[in-house]
Amino acid sequence: MRKIFYYGLFMAVILNGCGGNGTKVDKQNASVTDLKGSIIINGSDVLFPLAAKWAQVFKDENHGIDIDMRSTCSDNAIRNLKSGRINLALVSRELTPEEKAQGLISFPVAMDVVLPVISFENDNIQKIVQSGVTKEKLVGVFTGKIKTWGQLLNNKSNDLIEVNKLADTTGTGQTWANFLGVKPKQVIGTSQYSNKSMANVVSSKKIGIGYCSMSDIYDVRTNFIRHNLYVLPIDLNSNGQADDDELIFDKLDDLRSIISAGKYPSPPVRNLYFVTKSIPIEPALKAFVKWTLGIGQNYSKDYCLVTIDPKKANEALKQIK
Repeated sequence: MRKIFYYGLFMAVILNGCGGNGTKVDKQNASVTDLKGSIIINGSDVLFPLAAKWAQVFKDENHGIDIDMRSTCSDNAIRNLKSGRINLALVSRELTPEEKAQGLISFPVAMDVVLPVISFENDNIQKIVQSGVTKEKLVGVFTGKIKTWGQLLNNKSNDLIEVNKLADTTGTGQTWANFLGVKPKQVIGTSQYSNKSMANVVSSKKIGIGYCSMSDIYDVRTNFIRHNLYVLPIDLNSNGQADDDELIFDKLDDLRSIISAGKYPSPPVRNLYFVTKSIPIEPALKAFVKWTLGIGQNYSKDYCLVTIDPKKANEALKQIK
């Protein structure tokens, strides 16, 4: 029986409980370890909240470490890394062949998925739940070839589709374009500043559509989709209906399960990365990356992301001597 939804694992290391927000470490207190150094981090707003938690806990355990963090898009973070202004970039897309050729090293530290979203108040919600929308039609919407909800859903609606997009420099925008099979510059729509603003705008527009990270679609406190948002099911096999394995579950934990099991395509499933200019050798940076791939994975669930596969984490750790 088909499920209809209206509402919208890495190492299980039990070495460290997930606490609340920490306070700044008193620099006059004795260090927990002898590790010293500073790390400057820029990067993606998707990974930033989790990375900030990692930084706080790591500093609490290593009082001689100072970590400075700023949020920016993935492309800006990469530029700052290459210029030497930062030590670590938070990147929500794959490195390009050119970036790899320049010696940049990526470490997968979490998983995420970029999903199409509409308002739960959309007048066509019943039809959308039953049939889903094919990838080909989504390409039409996000390149401007399909302009009305009637064209999209084969009904009589003349309502224009209000399309929203994220900047081409964001990892989320590039991941969505990659899924559609088009260049980021071909994606049209009203530009939104961030994943969070995208979710807020789409939820308030009955005829709007957009895409954003799962971390801004689901509420980790309730385990359900945020108020007034709905994830548009993608009819991946183009059979004219949203099958059970094509529906995005209304529960965050269910979505995490299908991502971890590899049951949803990549893209739009993606890895989120720490990127360094070369293999880390500076003790503070090296220790932080290794800690993140181990104990740090305990915190991913609290930030609406998915822990990285243990095999991928072990492969990443092998790069650090």
